[in-house]
Amino acid sequence: GTFSVKLNTTGNWTVTATDVTDGSKTANTSAAIPVNLGSFAQLQVLLPGETAAPGTLTGKTGSPTAQTAGTGYTVTVNAVDAKYNLINTNDTVHITSSDTNASLPANAALSAGTVTFSLTNKTSGSQTVTTSDVTQAGIASNTSTSFTVNPGTFTKLQLLVPRSEERRV
Repeated sequence: GTFSVKLNTTGNWTVTATDVTDGSKTANTSAAIPVNLGSFAQLQVLLPGETAAPGTLTGKTGSPTAQTAGTGYTVTVNAVDAKYNLINTNDTVHITSSDTNASLPANAALSAGTVTFSLTNKTSGSQTVTTSDVTQAGIASNTSTSFTVNPGTFTKLQLLVPRSEERRV
């Protein structure tokens, strides 16, 4: 029979054929098949709780962990090909947040295709992080999955009083 095989991750891979109906037949394994990187296609955002998984549908495994407003955390940005294999580049990337009050880092250069940013959300609720390539505008930006930002600890009271307006006669 003829089978179609799609290899999604870089490296040297083999394919093995076995007869599942007659166990007395000897399996046969191919010679090593080199799989090379694709071209730089997009950026990937990894939140705490997520791990890169090249060759998979989303390019990552795990689920983002909840963060606390006012507490910093790190986000990893990777340069990847269409199958989420890491690309070695030193492009400069920019990061934004759906939290308009977040403390965001300055643009930074990738090192061997990756960079870690520290940021702090200040607004609780559902948030996302988006990264874009400053060096090459044609590279697809990436928005993280939504993650929860919980309120910080109680630290003070806030007093709100109405403003009195002066009236002139």
